[in-house]
Amino acid sequence: MLSFFKKPIFSDFRFIFGVYFLFTLFASTRTVILLDSNNYRIFYYSLYHLIEGVSLYTTYPAQYEDHFHYAPTFGALFSPIFALPFRVGLFLWHFLFAGVWAYAIYKMPFTRQQKVFAYWYCLQELFTSLVNSQTNPLIGAIPLFAFLSFEKKQPIWAAFFIVLGFNIKIYSLVAAALFLLYPQKIRFLLAMVGWGLVLAVLPLLFTSPAKLLWQYELWVNQLLIKSDHDKWANTSIHRLVHTFISPDIATPVIIGLGVLLFCTVYIQRKQFTLRSFRMLMTASILIFQVIFNPVSESPTYITAVTGVVIWWFYSPQNLLDRTLLISCFVLTILSPSDVFPPFLRERYVLPYALKALPCVLIWFRIIYLMHMPSSSTQSEANLQHVQLSN
Repeated sequence: MLSFFKKPIFSDFRFIFGVYFLFTLFASTRTVILLDSNNYRIFYYSLYHLIEGVSLYTTYPAQYEDHFHYAPTFGALFSPIFALPFRVGLFLWHFLFAGVWAYAIYKMPFTRQQKVFAYWYCLQELFTSLVNSQTNPLIGAIPLFAFLSFEKKQPIWAAFFIVLGFNIKIYSLVAAALFLLYPQKIRFLLAMVGWGLVLAVLPLLFTSPAKLLWQYELWVNQLLIKSDHDKWANTSIHRLVHTFISPDIATPVIIGLGVLLFCTVYIQRKQFTLRSFRMLMTASILIFQVIFNPVSESPTYITAVTGVVIWWFYSPQNLLDRTLLISCFVLTILSPSDVFPPFLRERYVLPYALKALPCVLIWFRIIYLMHMPSSSTQSEANLQHVQLSN
């Protein structure tokens, strides 16, 4: 698999970014001209509902289907795009998130060949997210920016990215788990509070304090409704557990056990100084926030797959790891695409949520590796000369 990426043309960033541009252009043009986008309509009208002082969280059948599930800050954050004519904003929307994700990968402390691999491996999954006009590429990039900020001893900026992610999708708060691996913990927590207040009041640029408080009350109620989602309408570990073990296992129990297992790695305090350990923690965060989200859908997996490539770089890359990597490429990345046999997708992948399975297994593998000092030490020795800036 790796030999393919060693050919000069496929390792040329100009060629890679050209391919990404063309894929994004195709997704954006196809959406604008042929499909429209219900997701973007939900996002787009949030600014206008905020300005008009009407509920962000009620239904507006004349404008879009489904509900708005995001924080009131969401409409204010993306107001420069939502203020544009609808189709202009929709066209640029895809380029914004594809560009942010690609830039985050470029800034990570990977070798050139690792970045090349990451771009090619994740291309189809990014496209799956883009054709749905989702914010998920940004959600996949935010923990990377937080990691980079921590590595550069900039906890204030790390806090900014994490709070930013929370205001887009609340599961982004999982990235805050990184702060325990770094110094300046109090400074980080204070910055979290500060940025939280700043972004919480940002919508005051478009509405009154009383209306904003009302919107936050409605948001909390909406989150409670969304959390009570049909257990058979997600692509996550919850669906796998309910399908293969028991449908009676409660969602909070699954999340609680996941959090408990996630936190066991903190006992490895001596490994906090190893970049490989911190990178595996970042990979764990990226995958965790998707597979343990009880309302995860197929387009959210660009976040998890970003975690998968990080795990691959810092794994022993033995037969087990290669098998997991390939299974992720086939079941997670290719299964929603046209190259995957429709019969297999309809008969097996969708009914049994097999898109989630490789990422779930890889997450357990990450937890295991983080408890194995020899694995972290070996990875650190192989990558210790890689610099943060490229």
